[in-house]
Amino acid sequence: MITGSFTLVSQAVAMGFCVPFDVIHTSRSIISHIYVPAANYFLLFLTLTVTIGFQSSGRITDAYGVTVCSVMVITTILYMLVMRFTWSKPIWLILCFSIFLIIDLYTFAAICTTKIDSGGWVAIIIAFSLFVFSFSWYYGNLRLNRFLTEHYQTNLIENLPRRFQFQGFQHLTNDEMEEEIDDDDDDDELHRDEKKKRKVSQPESTRISLVETNLNTVVQDRFDEIRQNETIKKTVRIPGVGCYLTTSKRYTPYVFENFVKRMNAHQEILIFLKVEYARTPSIDDEQRLIVRAFDKHIYHITSTFGYDETNINLLNILQLAHQQYDIPIDTNQSNITFILPYQSIHVITYGWRTIIRRFPLYIYALLKGLFPGMPLNFKLIPDNTVQLGILADV
Repeated sequence: MITGSFTLVSQAVAMGFCVPFDVIHTSRSIISHIYVPAANYFLLFLTLTVTIGFQSSGRITDAYGVTVCSVMVITTILYMLVMRFTWSKPIWLILCFSIFLIIDLYTFAAICTTKIDSGGWVAIIIAFSLFVFSFSWYYGNLRLNRFLTEHYQTNLIENLPRRFQFQGFQHLTNDEMEEEIDDDDDDDELHRDEKKKRKVSQPESTRISLVETNLNTVVQDRFDEIRQNETIKKTVRIPGVGCYLTTSKRYTPYVFENFVKRMNAHQEILIFLKVEYARTPSIDDEQRLIVRAFDKHIYHITSTFGYDETNINLLNILQLAHQQYDIPIDTNQSNITFILPYQSIHVITYGWRTIIRRFPLYIYALLKGLFPGMPLNFKLIPDNTVQLGILADV
């Protein structure tokens, strides 16, 4: 039960049905060996509560019987869904298999009529509470994403140089970039050989790639129309490095658009950082980063970490990018700012249609305050971190 609970919680977190509890991997060779402290303490609380409440193993058996029969019914239903939607089995075969569901339902009905009054109701309450907990988190995230989609429009990162009117960046092909590196290293033969060896041994995706910022006709016409109508002010470029966490490799995060909209400014160096996790214990620094340059001021970094790597320092990621790819990051850490999103949930209370959805959203607002959604294995530096909040009406 303990190890199964850890696995279920881990899968629920990955699927978005549970708050992002901390998942600790206890093995560097087997990925399924995990420990979830929140689930462990929850089981401890339930064990003490049930033991003190029932006070005898005979009364606990009634609740256990309802639980086992419920698991049999749910497992049979899920298996039938897998047969139909995953394995694409015909309907007649699924109907034949439904005879097992009838047997399970008959057993469940027989148990419930005799065991609920004597203790089975406890298992039903626990199951219903967990369902409400998971549904509230899933439904709340669904409403939040809908709100962000409607009120915060993101843009392609490759359009930012033209949007901010950056000048003086000449795009290089891969061959020209390699020749430039060789010319700069003429005074250091050993360093040049190592560069060539790394360029040959590394795959194309691990080297910094320069992304052309040519806009299509529709986007270009849209920018010209906005400038002619003067509906948008020219943003001010402020000194320093601004690093924005993102989940996309092509689009800007909404926290960046909100920052530009509210401040009418942006940092001199813009970095969009995407963190991914691999199914290996750790990743070598030589293969950790994939950097794409959209301009000499705009970069997208994809950083990969193993499941056993915790307390990730965001400053170390930027320093590694500076060492490997010469990204212009100031060595003075005080000039680097990490802008992270923070959502405050406001439940809409007007209108009769909101009555049904208020209860799960109130629970979601409480959970969102306790677990704002940022990865728990990040090691943030308070002096370099700014949380840009929004008030989301859900």
